[in-house]
Amino acid sequence: MTFDTIAQLVVSGLTIGCVYSLIGLGFALTLKATDLINFAHSEMVMLGAFFGLMLTAQLGVPFVGAVLISAVATGIVGVIIERFILGPIMVRKAPQLNLLIATLGLSIALQALAIIFWGREPIAYPDLFSSQPLVILGLRVQPLQLWIMGVSLVVMGALQWFFQRTVTGIAWRAASLDATTAALYGVGRRRNVALTFGLSAALGGAAGVLIAPLFFASFGLGHSLIIKAFAATALGGFGIVGTMVGGLALGVIETLTAGLISSDYKNIVTYALLIAILMLFFRPRLPKGRPASDAAKVSVSDISALIATPARKLALAGGLLAIWAGVGWFGDAYLLRIVNMSLIAALAALGLQVIVGLTGQFSFGQAGFYGIGAYTSALVTMKLGVPFWLALPLAGILAGCAALVVAPILRLSGHFLAMATLALGEIIVLLMLNLKVITNGAYGLYGIPLPSFGSYEVESEGAFFVLISAVVALVYAAVVRLLHSRFGRSLVAVRENELAAIACGIRADRQKVKAFVIGSGCAGLAGSLYAHYLAYISPESFSFLTSVQMVTMVVIGGLGSLPGAIIGAFGVTLLPEMLRVLADFRLVVYGGLIILFMLFLPGGLAEVGRRLTSALLAPRKTGGRP
Repeated sequence: MTFDTIAQLVVSGLTIGCVYSLIGLGFALTLKATDLINFAHSEMVMLGAFFGLMLTAQLGVPFVGAVLISAVATGIVGVIIERFILGPIMVRKAPQLNLLIATLGLSIALQALAIIFWGREPIAYPDLFSSQPLVILGLRVQPLQLWIMGVSLVVMGALQWFFQRTVTGIAWRAASLDATTAALYGVGRRRNVALTFGLSAALGGAAGVLIAPLFFASFGLGHSLIIKAFAATALGGFGIVGTMVGGLALGVIETLTAGLISSDYKNIVTYALLIAILMLFFRPRLPKGRPASDAAKVSVSDISALIATPARKLALAGGLLAIWAGVGWFGDAYLLRIVNMSLIAALAALGLQVIVGLTGQFSFGQAGFYGIGAYTSALVTMKLGVPFWLALPLAGILAGCAALVVAPILRLSGHFLAMATLALGEIIVLLMLNLKVITNGAYGLYGIPLPSFGSYEVESEGAFFVLISAVVALVYAAVVRLLHSRFGRSLVAVRENELAAIACGIRADRQKVKAFVIGSGCAGLAGSLYAHYLAYISPESFSFLTSVQMVTMVVIGGLGSLPGAIIGAFGVTLLPEMLRVLADFRLVVYGGLIILFMLFLPGGLAEVGRRLTSALLAPRKTGGRP
């Protein structure tokens, strides 16, 4: 490869890097001011792209004017979101994971609205600039590239001036460093947070207008950029100037990787770089500790008082058995299929509950281990002739071993662990796509054999219902036994106060790894059932959105509640089916319901159980005077 070719790649990298910097700056601002990763930030990029499309294609607004107007419009949307959706949840001091889920619900709703207004098909921007390249210092540069770099650098320069030279910007910096002390000097937190969301959304909107002419305006535009923008932020140390430089560096690294190695692996390099940066520079130096007076970060339901007597336990068991038998006996094929998919999801959610609910680790990579289990079970049965009853535990074991290999990322915590596991899940999916000799790439594996036990083959929906129910019941019993063991109590101790747990002699790092391996193994078992149930799998089934669904199941069910994980899995799986009558608006309602759930029931359905328990067991008032 010649020097001129490398120079051309660098120019292309700087162009896309400017966009990464703008989106990453929005991340950095939100993190500094609110300690929140806003997954709905990707939809600000999408909205900016569509606003710019309408301004340029329908109203004939010049490109620079479209960038400015779109930035202002998305900035207003960001302030509205903070004031009426995320702000009230912050005021209620909900668990941090609940805020993340609320932003995901917001992301789902905004994407659905974009599909309603602009459709599912990507839309090309009009030809705004000449297609004839300019020759600068021997390099051929498109006019659009010059405009993207020029406008981006001007915006970044203006932002730096705002934070360094204006009273409002200096006040924002003070509040981001120490909100309590800044409040003593009259810096209002709510106003500061609203400013943050406004600026963050405006930067995302500007980035959307800049990047869309290179590609297309589409409802999924932001999601393709969001992780890379976070990588740019991490590369720059989550500072404003650092993020600007980090985005440019990441863009150059990405294009050089595509040109010198392969475009198939450029995203793998990007995500691996993100994990490496987080591991090198953002590991906590000391274990987490907190005052004993602080509220727990999770809500754990306790209905044991309602079934304290043998008679009540027997009645509950009989009722559940009757429901199970009724569904299996009277349910039609459609109902059984939905229930079977819910049970498979519940198995993966149980594993995630061990990781998130019991140990307090943020994990957005569960779908990756789910996929490892699915591909393992499918391949060993198809290629090696291994029977299903042996392939099932092998899938769980291999998924657990994969978790053990990547367990060093558990040295991270909070948001950094969430993004590292998200990147890890994306790497697994990309490997599934690119290792075509093994996985058949994007085409997936089809013709996966049905489960069989001797001469009996499981093929009907009812037979699958019995098989999947049996596996879920066994895993649930094992996890319950684990929870009530010394090991389970040590996991809860680590979740509640890692520093205090270490002081009591608990090896917190080892307990985290064990929980991660067990939870990932459960996901592997669920993946095996999924593969043999559908008889077809592809990498698309194990994407980031699947991980998001699993986390949503755990949070809606109630962090730390094992029954809640199962109920949450049924709720998240069944709700979109129930909303199908709303046609295109069903995902808008679905996302809105997730937000309302996080606002009014931050403890999930486990909180409902706890309130019900308190109401039923509360002493009844008697008439007359005491």
